[in-house]
Amino acid sequence: MLPIGMRDALAGVRVLALEQAVALPFATRHLAQLGADVIRVQSYERARATDQSSIELVRSKRQVGLNLAAEGGPEAFLRLASACDVVAHNFTPRVVRKFGIDYEGVRNVNPSVIYVSLTGFGTTGPWGERPLFGPGAEAVGGHNLLIGDPDGWPGRPGTGVYADDTCGMYTLFAILAALDERERTGEGQHIDISLYETMAAQLGPVLAEQAAGAMPRRSGNVDARYAVHDVFDAAGHDRHVAIAATEEQREALANALGIPTSEHDAIVAAVASASAEDVVERLQSRGIAASVVADARDLTTDEQLWARDFFEVREPSPGDVHPHQSGAWGGFPGTRVEDPHAVGADNDDVLVSVAGFTTDEIAALEASGAIGRAPGGLGSRGVGDAATRIHRGELSRVDDELPRWGERTRTTGARS
Repeated sequence: MLPIGMRDALAGVRVLALEQAVALPFATRHLAQLGADVIRVQSYERARATDQSSIELVRSKRQVGLNLAAEGGPEAFLRLASACDVVAHNFTPRVVRKFGIDYEGVRNVNPSVIYVSLTGFGTTGPWGERPLFGPGAEAVGGHNLLIGDPDGWPGRPGTGVYADDTCGMYTLFAILAALDERERTGEGQHIDISLYETMAAQLGPVLAEQAAGAMPRRSGNVDARYAVHDVFDAAGHDRHVAIAATEEQREALANALGIPTSEHDAIVAAVASASAEDVVERLQSRGIAASVVADARDLTTDEQLWARDFFEVREPSPGDVHPHQSGAWGGFPGTRVEDPHAVGADNDDVLVSVAGFTTDEIAALEASGAIGRAPGGLGSRGVGDAATRIHRGELSRVDDELPRWGERTRTTGARS
């Protein structure tokens, strides 16, 4: 867990982010959490209501609604960029060149800028202009072919945004390093990072095997380093246990489960007759790595995460308590989350306080359509009716046995 003071580590750093999708918003969300002033720029004409899936990416940022295609739009962006420490985008190189807000354009008005291009394949090379999103990056980056049963189809990582989050975290590290370098030398730089390369960068051991003449294959849940390495069905609906045991732990595994042998079929039968939590406790008490295969409800009610301040709590209205992930480093005790702003809600504040626009200049930008506001509010995406959600398995474990959020925060002492 980071020290409490780290929540303000980037106080005084201003970030201008022309962002969409997930990868760059994921990086800038962490910058905001570390105390940076993050100004999110997007088209107010294309904006949609912030939904539950994107609320974590938009929180704690100021929002400017800017139409780069309108008269004065690119000039307004550059004027804001001239007063920012970091300027970042995750559009194709062609788009930023078109509006004159590429690295050269921004450096002309801000010589010490740290400029981030987060693209699909990088800004150079034969694929430099190609678009790419997370699922495609996971495929072309070599991950999908390694996921799944040996005789089955290639799979995907278990989250829809694995590639985006990985690239976003690399981007965060690069920005922090660039800020440190600029503090030492006074020099800015261009960070050219891609979804493709950050995915391929995860496969070093696989590339080494290939170079040595091996052909890496899908292996399901099996791991050659362990005698037992698999996921087993437990009692109850859609409950499972992941077990990893060495050859030396076979006897302890069998004793913990009350079976004469640690052969696969015996483990299957023993785990199937007990709750996942009970199996985990018995194995962990003997030093065997075992975990419940958690769903989202397990995570959001987990005592370990709450004890480490992994979740922050916001309460937009009485009785409506909502948990937010604090960060990959553990929580910052005492902090609160700032709810997402509507696109364009901070136009006047940002334009005046950051770039010194006058009232008349702002009015001119509004008249030309360069700036505007989108309706606020919390929308939804892909929720569907009850029948659809049941078909997807989203409601497979909905019950009244676990406390609601308001009760959860009261009973655990979490802040509300």
